[in-house]
Amino acid sequence: MTEESPAGDPANLFRLDGRTHLVLGAGSGIGAEVSATIVALGGQVLCLDANEQAVAEVARRLQMPHLVADATTEDGIAAASASVRAEFGELNGVVDIIGRMLPAEISDYGLDQWDADFDINLRHAILAGSRLAPQLPDGASMVFVSSVAGSHGSLVSPGYGPTKAALEVWVKQLAARYGRRGIRVNAVAPGLFLSPRMSERLDRDPAVAELAQRPLLGRFGRPEEVAATIGFLLSPAAGYITASTIPVEGGGLSQDSTGLDSMNSMRLNRS
Repeated sequence: MTEESPAGDPANLFRLDGRTHLVLGAGSGIGAEVSATIVALGGQVLCLDANEQAVAEVARRLQMPHLVADATTEDGIAAASASVRAEFGELNGVVDIIGRMLPAEISDYGLDQWDADFDINLRHAILAGSRLAPQLPDGASMVFVSSVAGSHGSLVSPGYGPTKAALEVWVKQLAARYGRRGIRVNAVAPGLFLSPRMSERLDRDPAVAELAQRPLLGRFGRPEEVAATIGFLLSPAAGYITASTIPVEGGGLSQDSTGLDSMNSMRLNRS
């Protein structure tokens, strides 16, 4: 299909006026920031989360509707679809934030943990894509939250990276299936971010402070920076971007993985 370019001021390319969105996992962190970003850009949002108190507070602040549901179930996704139709009539965008890292030692890692990782990190994405994408109008946008962990081996969480790598391929499959209708499907891959827990540790743990120096920008990211990237992907400004995963990690993935840069830097500093 051929979609007309937004008319008028080029700044309108970055606006979401008149567009309605569903945010899965809106109760805290990046999900709450994404919901606020959508509203700030002129859009409307239905905030969904399994945590009733948290999602109700986010929705209250934004003066937007909310739904308490489990997006990893068929019933939860069906309830989300019905609520969107009741509130807005049409859905123009979906953002899926849900995910969790389960730490484990690989030698102790079993099939139950593998299944749990894939249930937690992929079931909602499969359901959102297979159930909601067919209902979207032409020109809609979907954004899923992956992780830089999908790009490298981890010694901390054996199942988390594989689930995120699978998510990124799922994004490509959805983009291939619905691209002819102008529906764009993308992902963002955050690196280390300054969550409340990380903020507390940053002040008292030298190892965490050292982690903050690893990205090329020399600091942790902020949730609103991921939210801003998602807002861009939802907007007409990203109208020719699909099947992509955008890293939001301060350049951490572009560092020398061999360690030679660090070794040579130490040699130069001693000379």
